[in-house]
Amino acid sequence: MSKRIYKFTSAEHTISSMKNKRLKASTICDLNDPFDLNPVDVTDPAIRAAVEKCFEHFWKTRAILCFSRNWDNLLMWSHYGKSHGGVCLGFDVAESEPGADYDTDVHYQPNVLQIRCPGDVNLNLVERMLRTKHDSWSYEQEVRMFVGLNDPPDANGRNWIEFGSQLVLKEVIIGVNCPPAASMEVKAAVESYGEPVELWWAGMRPDAFLLVKQDHPPDWQATVK
Repeated sequence: MSKRIYKFTSAEHTISSMKNKRLKASTICDLNDPFDLNPVDVTDPAIRAAVEKCFEHFWKTRAILCFSRNWDNLLMWSHYGKSHGGVCLGFDVAESEPGADYDTDVHYQPNVLQIRCPGDVNLNLVERMLRTKHDSWSYEQEVRMFVGLNDPPDANGRNWIEFGSQLVLKEVIIGVNCPPAASMEVKAAVESYGEPVELWWAGMRPDAFLLVKQDHPPDWQATVK
């Protein structure tokens, strides 16, 4: 069994990802929420120390890829898809694949997790922490994939996850504001990819605040010289 998840990025990064068949994996230093992966009450210094010790090894050996359950989220396009000028990549991922330690939907809640004592910092708590975020992030409808860091980072300190059986590119959706030149570069990258990948353009429904998939660029591009 597999499920479709989506990654919002720029046209430039899309072309690079397709050429090299890989995605950049993030470490904890790359995340944009200071409470990310630490959504627990650490008022007690002993609990704080237990949590830090528990995650010290985790982040030396694991990286995270962040996706969304939906491709048509207006805010996701604005915040992560270059203000609708980028691209959304659709991947099929196996729901239980060896090598992917966690592949889970994020849960959103108003308050941090409460634990009684340092002894409660165990694997069950870690799994809850990995999938818990504040309610304000719920628009992301995030899906997380945690993977092992099997190779050292590149010369720029970046870690990469190769496309493969656990991460299969299936569709490319070009943003409604993507410049025509970039749009055509992405189209060419899809056509030369060598594996079956659906190509779509995001279109604006004329009667609602909704995006739809269409098989041609938006009409406004025809007026651009």
